[in-house]
Amino acid sequence: MSDSEIKIRDLFTRDIERELNGVIKVDQEDEENVFVELDEYVITKETLRNIDKFFSYYEKAIRGPTDKMGIWVSGFFGSGKSHFIKMFAKIS
Repeated sequence: MSDSEIKIRDLFTRDIERELNGVIKVDQEDEENVFVELDEYVITKETLRNIDKFFSYYEKAIRGPTDKMGIWVSGFFGSGKSHFIKMFAKIS
């Protein structure tokens, strides 16, 4: 391989060989890990649309009494449901 060839690791702004935490618990208070989790979370257009919808319903629920408080997160195995919920726990 010559020096002029691009390596995959050079396409990323962050070190892809760094140690990654496979699991970070919602109640973990380590600020560095929390920052990395929030900083690297990618919000897609669909996720943003659903976040807006969630907060619209959430706002209605906190402005008046209701027994319809809850959230249902569905998706395929490995689609990021737990990660999504964890992000809500960190920002709320």
